[in-house]
Amino acid sequence: MYVRTSVEAEEHGATSALRNLLLRQENDLLLTHAALLRAGFRISVNPTPSPTVSAKTPAAAKRQVPSARGRLRALPNVGPDS
Repeated sequence: MYVRTSVEAEEHGATSALRNLLLRQENDLLLTHAALLRAGFRISVNPTPSPTVSAKTPAAAKRQVPSARGRLRALPNVGPDS
């Protein structure tokens, strides 16, 4: 629905109601920076490097890669963005 609304809103003669609908959809889908901040998300500028795997057996390689839970970490609240 978002893609259809986006295409219709970009056409010549689109109504302001259609463009407002598009903005509401972007906020609901967390596609805007402000919506992400309101939802409590922060985008890190220093991503964690992915682990390198250099094991000879698949079992040993799997032990070297951290679990999904281990890769998740909370970022400190740095205050309001400028």
